[in-house]
Amino acid sequence: MKYLNALRNQWIAARGWMFCTLLLAGLLIYLLQSYVQLSANMPTRLVPYDLHLMDGPVEVGASADYTDASYLTEIAIADAQLHSNWTPRNVQKQYARFQNRMTPALYAKVGNDLQARIPDLEKSERTQALFVEGTEALDDTVRVYGRLRAWHGTEQIEDESVSYRVRYSFSGGVPYVAGFSLEDK
Repeated sequence: MKYLNALRNQWIAARGWMFCTLLLAGLLIYLLQSYVQLSANMPTRLVPYDLHLMDGPVEVGASADYTDASYLTEIAIADAQLHSNWTPRNVQKQYARFQNRMTPALYAKVGNDLQARIPDLEKSERTQALFVEGTEALDDTVRVYGRLRAWHGTEQIEDESVSYRVRYSFSGGVPYVAGFSLEDK
């Protein structure tokens, strides 16, 4: 009888470890999924290029000592491409990222129009890309110009010269798009 009790105890102990292992595996899967979802939806904070040289917090803005035109220009190029580079599959993500970069005032003005365009663009076969040729920075405004090419399927339907004017306002040291317009030729 002692042998059967010892075997029974080992069976119960093994089931307990199996249950704990399955419970921890389920918890691990849940945490990994939530971390992946959190990292996909996390807003990005732009860091000044020379942050490692500073002794304390760095203010980034049009009037800050450490903001230069090249930093704002790189941000403007990225913002113009968020607006202009898309395919039917990623147009919603691109526009959402662009809207995340807007000030609340600009979002209130043009955010709904961008959202309204998304279903039509997702159903179309149009793909477009902005090829940046140059930039000009003036205080808190950057002019980004280049060629905007569009394709319908595999056939190129547009190839035109465009110029965007991107104006920034700074909140908490972070530049946000306060104005975005297509310049007339």
